[in-house]
Amino acid sequence: MLVLIADDEVPIVQLVAEVVADAGHTSVVATHGQRALELARERRPALVITDLMMPRLTGAEFIRALHTDAAASHREPVPVIVMTAGGSGQALGAGADAVLRKPFDLVQLEALLTRFLGSPTSTRR
Repeated sequence: MLVLIADDEVPIVQLVAEVVADAGHTSVVATHGQRALELARERRPALVITDLMMPRLTGAEFIRALHTDAAASHREPVPVIVMTAGGSGQALGAGADAVLRKPFDLVQLEALLTRFLGSPTSTRR
């Protein structure tokens, strides 16, 4: 399944993409919110993992746009996991389905991938 990863910190994007690949999924990445929205509209991922604090379009604005697009198309919104060093209130208020607190544990990320995409094909420990 396709996972869209959006974060302006390249090492985090690389780490998350590696975990996604280890779980048997593919990913597409964006380093700012506007590009993330473009990719979501073009590729229609099964899951989005995004940071809240990004340039050009914040994570909260990105999530709201995803929900608006889904409503306009009469389909369910894509599930969204927000990665944040801050509180979860803003993420949940914007419509996130789950919050992954930075710095996060890889096992937590794997568990969320399984929750939203099903059992992984391999496990990273």
